[in-house]
Amino acid sequence: MDINNIMKKDYRLTRAKLETLTSAELLEIADEYGIDAPDDLNRQFIIGDLLELASELEADEAVADTIALSDEEQAINVNTLPASYNETKINVILRNPISLFVWWDLSEWTIKKIKAERAAMRLCVYFFESLEDEKPADAFDIQLSYSDRENYVIIPNGKKIVRVDLLSESAGKSEILAHSEKIAIPKGSPIMASKPGEKLAVSRIVEHSGVAELLRRHYNIYRQSFN
Repeated sequence: MDINNIMKKDYRLTRAKLETLTSAELLEIADEYGIDAPDDLNRQFIIGDLLELASELEADEAVADTIALSDEEQAINVNTLPASYNETKINVILRNPISLFVWWDLSEWTIKKIKAERAAMRLCVYFFESLEDEKPADAFDIQLSYSDRENYVIIPNGKKIVRVDLLSESAGKSEILAHSEKIAIPKGSPIMASKPGEKLAVSRIVEHSGVAELLRRHYNIYRQSFN
């Protein structure tokens, strides 16, 4: 009987299968799986040890299958997250002292309404001198399409407080669909307000840090004009 065919990583053994093997074959299998069995050990003890090991290995495989299934289910859940939560709201994150990441969602009712009115959509970025101010000191708009759901916004130098509104405009009338909270902007380096091509008044160490290339890439990727 070919032991390799019997124990080719196949631990689903039964007592009936093991009883058909010779004592030498049982010892060979025990040695294969690291079971220390003396040559004169009763074959029934060897069979008992092998069956116990097979049971443990089978239990381990069942756990592994459960974990694999759990991971697969998690992947399915991630892939089936809804594209929209059917609510109209806007969120703003300060990425660094010179840029914001803005994302928003629209309810089905809002989408139907703005499409029916053929309304234009835009972000209005307001800047305030303090959190208590109601009237903004400066502002600019960013035009949007109906399918847009996110935007990177570059912050002009020297601004202190920012708020972003999502607006629709139809027949000359604007409607605020959602607005963010006011966010305090940390004071950043004036270097980051420089435009590409401008000579930077920086030390040689800062110059060799690659800040000029960083600015160039920043404005190429997140190009934005200000009024």
